[in-house]
Amino acid sequence: MSEVMRFRVEKLIRDGLPEIMRGQGLRVFARALDEAEYLSELKKKLLEEAAEAVGADADSLIEELADVLEVVIALAQASGTGLAEVEARRLAKRAERGGFEGRVYNACVEAEAGSEGAAYYLARPEQYPRL
Repeated sequence: MSEVMRFRVEKLIRDGLPEIMRGQGLRVFARALDEAEYLSELKKKLLEEAAEAVGADADSLIEELADVLEVVIALAQASGTGLAEVEARRLAKRAERGGFEGRVYNACVEAEAGSEGAAYYLARPEQYPRL
């Protein structure tokens, strides 16, 4: 008799994967999530897929971006909206603040102590450490 090994997965997976995995001879221990768990796991999945896109080479970037988009769509739907609303918000932000075509990179900012700008950055020290 051979040894049976078990591996912890503990993450949201695509709907068709359990059947694919069973077809590969794996035993799958999966369950459906409730609404709160689903939203939480989708947010984790978004980070996972975004990290994979960041690490992707030129050949696999489109695949990883497709995964990110799939999670974005699911997250929008689970939040009670849809991709159309996300796209409308994207376009509104673009009209107000622009896109990324200009490739603008901001190295740092300076703000007068006590100003609204300084307060914004001081409230986010992990994101914007003081130099």
